[in-house]
Amino acid sequence: MPVALVSGANGFLGRYVCRELSARGTQVLSLSRKNMSDRPNVLTLLDRPTTQQIRRIIDDTEPQIIFHIAGTSQSSDLSALYQANVFLAYHILEAVRSAHAATRVVLIGSAAEYGPPGDAEGIVRETDPCRPVSPYGISKLAQTLHGLSAVGTGVDVTIARLFNPIGAGSGTGNALGSFVHQIAAMPPEGGILRTGALDSVRDFIAVEEAARVIVELAGHQAARGHVFNICTGIGSKLQDLVDLLIAEAGIPVTHQIDALRRGTSGLDRVVGSNEKLLLAGIRVSPTDYGSVIRDMLHHERAKQEKPRP
Repeated sequence: MPVALVSGANGFLGRYVCRELSARGTQVLSLSRKNMSDRPNVLTLLDRPTTQQIRRIIDDTEPQIIFHIAGTSQSSDLSALYQANVFLAYHILEAVRSAHAATRVVLIGSAAEYGPPGDAEGIVRETDPCRPVSPYGISKLAQTLHGLSAVGTGVDVTIARLFNPIGAGSGTGNALGSFVHQIAAMPPEGGILRTGALDSVRDFIAVEEAARVIVELAGHQAARGHVFNICTGIGSKLQDLVDLLIAEAGIPVTHQIDALRRGTSGLDRVVGSNEKLLLAGIRVSPTDYGSVIRDMLHHERAKQEKPRP
C-alpha cells in the first residue's frame, strides 16, 4: 500500500485530501505540531520542526509522496506567518533532498501569489509574473520559489496553486465561510448579515473537486518542477453567492454592507486559467454553488446545534 505524509491534515483542505487519498487505497500519515499521540497515524512535529526531525520521519515511513498543506493566512504576526508558510516547507524540502526514500513533494500554493492580473479580463496563467500585494501572498510565493529551487537539486516537486476552495467545514478566515457562520448563528426569527462590498469576482472551486484534482496531479510524472493552477476557469461575483446563501437560509436575513470590512487583497477580479491542467489530461468540474452553499450551511448549523426550517 502506498504511503502519503500530509501536513495540515486536520485543516479544511487537508481533511478532503486525506479522504481522497484513503478512497484511492493510500495509507495516510498526518504530520501535526499538536501532540496527538493518542491518535493512530499521526506523527507529532516539534513546534518549530527541523530538517533532521522530518528526515527521520521520512526514513522511518518511506512515503511515496508528501502533501504539504499546512499554513496560515493570518498576517498579524509576520514571524508566525513565515514559520507556517515558508520555513516548514523549506525543512520538508531539505529533508526530502537528503533522505533515503525517493519522495515526491506537492506544495499547496495560492492564487494570492499572482497579485494584480495583467490580463484585461482578470485571467491569470502560470506563465504570468507574480506580484503579490499581501504578506500572505508574498509568503506563499516564497514557498513556491523554494520548491522550484529544490527541483534543481534533484527533489521531485509539484506546485498546486489553489484558488478559492469552498465547502462544508470552511472556516471563518474566508469571506463565504464567515457569512455562513453568521447566518448559522442567527435565531429562527432571523438577523442581520454584515459583509463588506461584494463586487469582487473570484474563481471558486468546490473543495472536494480541488482535493481530487490535487491528488490526480500528484500522480503525473510530467508535473515535476511545474506550477499548476487549481481552479475552474470560471469567475463568479461574491454578491451572487451571498444571494444564494440568503435564499437558502430559510429565515429572514437583512443584508447590510459595512464599508470597514475589506478583503485582504483589494483586487476586483482574479480568475484562473486551467488550460495547463487540461493539457495534462485533468478536467475540472464547474462548481455547483447551490449544492455547495447548502452543504456549508447544513454543516455549520449542525456544528452549532441550531435546528432550522
